[in-house]
Amino acid sequence: MIIDAHTHFAREGRGRPPNSVEDLLCILDMNKIEALVTCAPYSSIGKDRTYDEANQFLAESMNKAPSRILPLVRVNPHLKENALESIQRFVGEKRFYGVKVHPRNEAFAINSEEIAYPIAKATTKLQVPMLIHTGDPDTYGFAQPALVGDLADAFPNLTLIIGHMGKRLYEDAILVARWFDNIILETSFRSPREIAHAVRRIGADRVVYGSDMPFGIPEIEIMKIRLCDISPMEKDMILGGNIARILNLEGGR
Repeated sequence: MIIDAHTHFAREGRGRPPNSVEDLLCILDMNKIEALVTCAPYSSIGKDRTYDEANQFLAESMNKAPSRILPLVRVNPHLKENALESIQRFVGEKRFYGVKVHPRNEAFAINSEEIAYPIAKATTKLQVPMLIHTGDPDTYGFAQPALVGDLADAFPNLTLIIGHMGKRLYEDAILVARWFDNIILETSFRSPREIAHAVRRIGADRVVYGSDMPFGIPEIEIMKIRLCDISPMEKDMILGGNIARILNLEGGR
């Protein structure tokens, strides 16, 4: 079983292809991917600086393929009232599988008590995970994975998925994951050596495969897991078992 834990999907003109459910499912079938976790790309943000239309598109897409398209609600945390309403509407009512935030694109620190903590509190209450973009220390360091540690410490019951395993700062991502058990590492754009290193340091049960499609290529990112110097069982956990557990797919959410 393969479940892609980090992708983006938007209608035509609001994001890179694929832009239809039919085309998306073709890509899944070609790569033998059972399901994918997906959210709106930054290019789909509206003129009002919200992701309302993009999140609604994902809700409609999920209705067409409910067992295969597993959306996360994307929010702009600066718009606190809208963000909290979106989380309640799309997770609480429409049964989205979690929340996605992007500290670099939205220009906020993930450990900001004023901006990030209300989002984390709402996400914790709904018992779903939060996927966080992390990467190089650009835009004043908003996306540094080490900052996720403050959030993990403040919200110990919230599962936090560090997107891209921190990119070049993967060692920082691994270190902060060792400190906090509620942190999960996602593998997109990391090498087989780096992924295997993460497994040795924090355990295979806290690493999930992601491609960041359409910005990454699923077959390449899957091959990286296959090439890791880890056991076949650990590869299966990373490719699908772990994210299925985190999203409670076995429990029929």
